[in-house]
Amino acid sequence: MAIMTHSQPDHAASGGVPVDAASFSALMAPFAPFGENPRLMVAVSGGADSMALAILAARWCADRNGKLIAVTVDHGLRADAATEAQWVSQQLATYGIEHITRRWTGPKPGAAIQQEARAARYCLIDDLAGELGILHVLVAHHFNDQAETVAMRRDHNSGPLGQAGMSAQRYLRHCRVLRPLLPVTSNDLRATLQAIVGGGNTPFVADAAPDANSGSHIAHGGQDWIEDPSNHNPAFERVRMRRKLQSGGGLLPADFSAMAHQRQNMEQAIGGFLARHVFIATDGVATVTWPFVGSGDIKAGRHADDPDIGSPAFDRAAYGIGHVLRMIGGGNYAPARDSVRHVLQLFRQNSATRHSLAGCVLHRRENHILIYREAGRMDIAPQPVLPRQVTRWDNRFELCLEWPQKPGASGDMTGFAIVPLGVCDPFHKRVFRKAMAQTVPFWASRPRPALAVLPLLLWQDQPLSVAGLEIYALSDVLSAAGCPTGYLDLFRAIKVTWRFAPSAPLWEGGFKFVANP
Repeated sequence: MAIMTHSQPDHAASGGVPVDAASFSALMAPFAPFGENPRLMVAVSGGADSMALAILAARWCADRNGKLIAVTVDHGLRADAATEAQWVSQQLATYGIEHITRRWTGPKPGAAIQQEARAARYCLIDDLAGELGILHVLVAHHFNDQAETVAMRRDHNSGPLGQAGMSAQRYLRHCRVLRPLLPVTSNDLRATLQAIVGGGNTPFVADAAPDANSGSHIAHGGQDWIEDPSNHNPAFERVRMRRKLQSGGGLLPADFSAMAHQRQNMEQAIGGFLARHVFIATDGVATVTWPFVGSGDIKAGRHADDPDIGSPAFDRAAYGIGHVLRMIGGGNYAPARDSVRHVLQLFRQNSATRHSLAGCVLHRRENHILIYREAGRMDIAPQPVLPRQVTRWDNRFELCLEWPQKPGASGDMTGFAIVPLGVCDPFHKRVFRKAMAQTVPFWASRPRPALAVLPLLLWQDQPLSVAGLEIYALSDVLSAAGCPTGYLDLFRAIKVTWRFAPSAPLWEGGFKFVANP
């Protein structure tokens, strides 16, 4: 573990200006309101950036009678990771900051390790925020990180959203992630740590630079931090880009300003597209009524306002549908814009009626597109269900299984599991599907593949409930289909609650704030 101290050579913070309490308060202001006695969480790796953010946020919370909780994610990828997390905890304790460590367990991917680790980190932080009931989570991405991100996305020919860089605010399932330091350079954050005065429960950064003529200086202070060796490993694209930018040709604040405005305008337009043309049903199926995919339009010839594949209107549709695919497919990221545009072009040419992308099926009908989960991309192995706990399935649905404690109740209350409806034998009987459509009318309009990917609750391989249906309703359907239902009598008192709960919202553009350094 490489610990960097405040006594390091001065060039480590060359040109840096410490961020004081007033400056940090101004950085937090665009994310308001936070409510009275705000409770915040901050992600801390131990690096200079996150250590500075934690200390600044601790004072910000203290000034408002709030509370800050820090979280470190141990990815289990380096031998020093656990020791570093313990060091972070000890350091933050001197400032009265509560600290929690979460560990990324299970097998690790052999490729795209940084991307997968980042996704796992956000998932663990989001889950912890949900457990603690904390809405606001701070992360320490700064101006230099933004410059590297934009440069890499330009090299990959990203569209206007990608090239505008990271948004200062994004929403996860349980919290919103805030990046207040995007206008701040890494040198300023290192200078902030070097200017830390005192310790205990009232840390602070000097509110003004010392007067050079007076000879005053900070004789005792400064906060150490950890240097992650991966930050210097040229095997990673970000490290190579960082070195390239350090040699010259970096972006200026004016560049970020222009890109931020472009992104805000684009996000507004995409939000309008989603509001007008997309409907998400409780069974996890999206309907897109974009007028330029209807067969009537194609047969009648092009309309005057029919957008070309490279037009802003086509881009808006591609971005919007990309986020629908991310939500329905349960993915961490939307597919590439060009991949979505290719599918839309095929639909416009009437050369395809179904296409698979991002773990979903895009199913073109007469005047709309249905988007639903792709069966071949799902894990069909039974997922065990424990009573009185929320079970998350396929990163899309949640199930809560409850029943009252009744003296003398009989029957085995174990052996519950969730599988896709398509693996259930009765589903493949026409009489079953007909009876189901009579019980749930919208089923009659759903393609069989869209129904096959719905979750089915089993008890010892016997079907109990499908995607929110009450047990008695499924009993009626099974009876109509000639299936045995006697075993259901044991479970009349069970309360089954299904909820379509995708890992990310359909669109957060209306709530984003893009920092303007």
